[in-house]
Amino acid sequence: MSIIELLSKIRGEQTASITMQQKTLQVLLSFSFGVLLGFISKYSDTIPSNGLLGYILGIISDITTRLGIWVLLATIIAVWSNNPRIGAIKVFAFFVGMLLMYYIYSMWLFGFFPTYYFIHWGVIALASPIAAYIVWFSRGNGWIAAFCAAMPIGLLVSTGYPFFYTFAITHGFEILFSVILFIILPTNQKQRLRIFTSTLFIMFIIRNSNILSYLFGGL
Repeated sequence: MSIIELLSKIRGEQTASITMQQKTLQVLLSFSFGVLLGFISKYSDTIPSNGLLGYILGIISDITTRLGIWVLLATIIAVWSNNPRIGAIKVFAFFVGMLLMYYIYSMWLFGFFPTYYFIHWGVIALASPIAAYIVWFSRGNGWIAAFCAAMPIGLLVSTGYPFFYTFAITHGFEILFSVILFIILPTNQKQRLRIFTSTLFIMFIIRNSNILSYLFGGL
């Protein structure tokens, strides 16, 4: 059995083909969505936390400075694509748009370009198509698909776990995001059980290693 045949058994690509114009539009929309969120993310950092609007923007700022929201959005963009290739391209375009807007806006506000952070987040953005390609299969069937779904869910639960003893709202949102993915990714109840089991394994690996510190330490 070839690799293509194996992958098609995990999750088959949509039979309805899309034109190059449609693919281009989808990528541009993903890029524009990233630009919008990059602007919102940086703008929310600059508003004093006074009044209701300031409080809301403060929460947005806290959420967008953590991994959770980006894992959720990238996963959704990837899995609801026609195939893993276009999903990978759309996720990459999303992060490029977000990073460019965020750091260009930062340069405009403060008069300097934070090269260190831009390069490090840029490297992560370069790796995002690989993760998106893998995660696309999370709405398939079988243990491989379950493992693909468990990776973003397990990451979110691991980063949001402190909510259960700190009750910090940012951690609470990460738990919420993990629940959302656990609801929308499985295609049936049997697959949900596989994802749940795989998520426990992913959580064990993350919480008993320094992988997150290695990947995102100092950012």
